[in-house]
Amino acid sequence: MEIKKKTAASAEISTTSMPDIVFLLLFFFMVTATIKVNEEQLDVHIPNAHSLTTVDKKFLIKELFVGFPKDSISVDNKLIALEQIGQWVQEQKSDLGEVYKDQLIVMLKADEQVDMGLIGDIQMELRKNNARKILYRTIEGPIMD
Repeated sequence: MEIKKKTAASAEISTTSMPDIVFLLLFFFMVTATIKVNEEQLDVHIPNAHSLTTVDKKFLIKELFVGFPKDSISVDNKLIALEQIGQWVQEQKSDLGEVYKDQLIVMLKADEQVDMGLIGDIQMELRKNNARKILYRTIEGPIMD
């Protein structure tokens, strides 16, 4: 008795409809995606500058906004209390890594009408958490209302 060999079945995947599927998925994600507009929660009118300083390592700069409503403090579009600044500084330092932890630069963007007592309190909180490098952000030229 002679044994016949069975022919091997081919296990190919048909890719003829693959471009259609890819196009439909691309179209779907393009239509459903939203572009997030960075909306500031605070209304900040920055005062004019008298001198200008530049920073080479931009990744060391972390922004802190102070403005209206009612002398509020904002970080990454979230309102925080004065007591939470220390926690925010520690989080920012941990994101920088070991080499740059002591080189954190806080950019304070404050409205020109903000009470200087609040600015002083923010500076004290930053000092308590060893964030001693502070930049004050202003605009170039006069403000046109």
